[in-house]
Amino acid sequence: MRLTAAHAILQSRVGRQLLATFFVLVALPVVTVSLLAYQLTEYALQQSAAQLGSELAKTVGIQVIDRLRAGERLLTRVALFEGDGAGPVMLDPGLEGVFSAVERQARTALPEPVPHPPTALHITGAAQPEAAPTVEMVVTAGGVVVRGRFTAEHLWENAQSGTHRICFSGPQLATPFCQGVEQQSAQAVQTQREIFFAPYFDSPPWTVVTTVRPDLRRYFPIGVAALVGNVAAIAFLLALIASSVVLRRLTQPLDALTSGTRAVLRGDFTGQVRIRGKRSEFTDLADSFNVMADEVGRDLALFRVLAQMDQAIIEQQPFDEVVRLMLLHLQARRQDGATGVVLWSSEAAYPRLLTLAPGGEALQQEGIDVDSAEAAGHPLAGHDLPVAQLGGQRVWLRLPQPPAPGSRAERELGAFRQRLAVALHAEQHERQLRERATHDSLTGLLNRLGLLEAIEQQIRAATDGTAQPPFAVVYMDLDGFKEINDAFGHSVGDRVLREVASRLHRAAGPRALAMARPAGDEFVFVLPADAAGLFRADIDAVMQSLRQPVSVPPHLLDLGASLGVALFPAHGATPDELLGHADLAMYTAKAAGRNLLVEFQPALAAGQAERLALRHDLHHALAAQQMFVVFQPRVGARDRHVASVEALVRWRHPEKGMVPPDTFIAMAEESGLILELGLWVLRQALQQLARWRADPRVPVRHLSVNLSPVQLADPGFPAALHALMDEFAIEPGELELEITEGALIQDVDVAVERLSALRARGVAIALDDFGVGYSAMRYLNRLPFDTLKIDKSFVFAFGVDRPALAIATAIVALAKALDKRVVAEGVETQMQADLLQALEVNELQGYLFGKPQTAAELARLWGAVDGVPPSPA
Repeated sequence: MRLTAAHAILQSRVGRQLLATFFVLVALPVVTVSLLAYQLTEYALQQSAAQLGSELAKTVGIQVIDRLRAGERLLTRVALFEGDGAGPVMLDPGLEGVFSAVERQARTALPEPVPHPPTALHITGAAQPEAAPTVEMVVTAGGVVVRGRFTAEHLWENAQSGTHRICFSGPQLATPFCQGVEQQSAQAVQTQREIFFAPYFDSPPWTVVTTVRPDLRRYFPIGVAALVGNVAAIAFLLALIASSVVLRRLTQPLDALTSGTRAVLRGDFTGQVRIRGKRSEFTDLADSFNVMADEVGRDLALFRVLAQMDQAIIEQQPFDEVVRLMLLHLQARRQDGATGVVLWSSEAAYPRLLTLAPGGEALQQEGIDVDSAEAAGHPLAGHDLPVAQLGGQRVWLRLPQPPAPGSRAERELGAFRQRLAVALHAEQHERQLRERATHDSLTGLLNRLGLLEAIEQQIRAATDGTAQPPFAVVYMDLDGFKEINDAFGHSVGDRVLREVASRLHRAAGPRALAMARPAGDEFVFVLPADAAGLFRADIDAVMQSLRQPVSVPPHLLDLGASLGVALFPAHGATPDELLGHADLAMYTAKAAGRNLLVEFQPALAAGQAERLALRHDLHHALAAQQMFVVFQPRVGARDRHVASVEALVRWRHPEKGMVPPDTFIAMAEESGLILELGLWVLRQALQQLARWRADPRVPVRHLSVNLSPVQLADPGFPAALHALMDEFAIEPGELELEITEGALIQDVDVAVERLSALRARGVAIALDDFGVGYSAMRYLNRLPFDTLKIDKSFVFAFGVDRPALAIATAIVALAKALDKRVVAEGVETQMQADLLQALEVNELQGYLFGKPQTAAELARLWGAVDGVPPSPA
């Protein structure tokens, strides 16, 4: 039992600390008292040994003198009564025990009244160490001298001892005579005392030295240290036993509390800490701990279910799952299933109730009249706690009875109501976010993400065994919308897009599986592709509806649409494949003349692959020296002399031969390679201009280079251009950059800023292909340009299309009014040249005066002064 108690104490940290404290508090006094007792005992023993030695020396001295006096009396009797003869005396029993030999000498006559001489003592040292010396006594009595030799046993009998040592020394002793055990201890006590023989004997005094060891074993069977140690150990053991009893009474409640806290750490809040015995601070602490553990357990259970509800909300699980988690907790705590959640939408005649089924799943009950539930005995009749009213939906908790004010039940229900409200708001917010994520905010149609999901859903429905017919994906791009948007602004463009979406709903909405605006002016709608081909009639209805002008007061705008269609599963098995193929067919329709419908064919995909391969080769064309620059002359309209040239880039592909500029320039702009290619063309052109300028036979003093909108938008282009102009010493007015008006009006403010900076450096600006698109007159007075170029489409139409000449005339008149130069391109006949000269165009450009040629090929033209130059080969 004591071992068990000791083990319990040692297992407790507090017990070990208290035991160590008791050990220190007991050990220190016991050790201190033991040391003091040891020192006092040692001192007492020293004093006792000194007194014992002194008494022993005194006793030995007295005994020696008494025995000498007794011997003297015996020898005196021999001298007086044993006759007058000299010689050895026969030892009677009385003399034999004292003397070993007695010799009687002759009587001598002593004059009267001379006294007898004193008795003399003669001591002769022993022949061997530690042997007793020989003591002789000479007595004179009645004129007789008697000499007696004492026996060692008689004279030194009481001087022997086993506990002390007695040593005799004196002038007659050559070496001290010692008896007893030799004391080697450093604590031995020596006492010295003198034996004076006068007036009894004629002998010098002897010195008696006693050596005594202070040993307690004289009184006890153990030494001082052992005695003190044993007493201290017994006292310490008694204190330890008493302290262990006290500590055990203290550690038992602590052990119970420790076990309770460890159970709490393991998540077990059901255990109760029980402390036996009378009430004390420990029992109060245990009661408080039990109450606290129960509260913490209930709080943690609440926090756990709230965390699960939060997790369900974060994971966007249904509202019913959040309700199920709450009802599971309430059922475990309240042991009833009468709590439910009521949801009532303004569109429903009756609410729906969510209660907990026996299996632990949320049970949805539809169409229960909760107002009459109490009268009908329904288990949900009771107290209502509102949760939230969101939009047209009300949600509340229905309880068997209301919670007590300020109680835990009221706090828990308040937390649950908050979580349910958050879940409702999160569900509605998620619904709104999903609506925004999958729908176009402008038209209300699906966006690209929603379109992909809709097509994916149709594919799953068509492949899961249900009777779902194939479907067609129609990709539609508006023709002419960009010009409308650029000319009239985004507000007009947005209204046009909404009108297109409305017409799409009216024309194909009843049969469409999905309708979307994935980007810009692009629309996609999905139609069931029945075997009879009725979906084509729906597509024709859409195209017919878009051919009607769109009214955006005060404008009446014409639109068209290019459409491409891809069929599932013939043209693709995934949403990306179907959309990509329909998009490719749409671009084919746009390239074929617009306002057409094209169905996807595998050959279109092959053409797309060819374009991708060509784009890949374009990235290596510069390094492979496949690019080169040609120059097309421009002549004065009056004298027909070469006035300037336009630098153009050409690509000679090693396998495909000459690639049209319209093809690879568009690719370069899409891939960003146009920046590197444009600077390379500028370097080659300016380098050639510098060579021509150094040759007086060459009339070219001005050079025109096309500028891509991508280059104009590049912030680093002006600095790169200035560096090239400085490198080749280009003077102001020698370089002209041509840019289309469509690129300028995309962002007029930025274009004006960039072009103004270039003009400030002495670079002339030409507005290319003027009159082709929607030329916004309000921009012309802001754009910093020097030359208007009449597009070749108008020049080709001279003599064929009467308005063409009128438009050219108006362009020239506009340029003269703005004080700008005019250049006409695409001049191929003398009649065209004469008409343009009559309109007072400044320069002419076209095959009539020379095709684009290399610098070496242009050398033969420099001699032309008038008329038509030699026909180009």
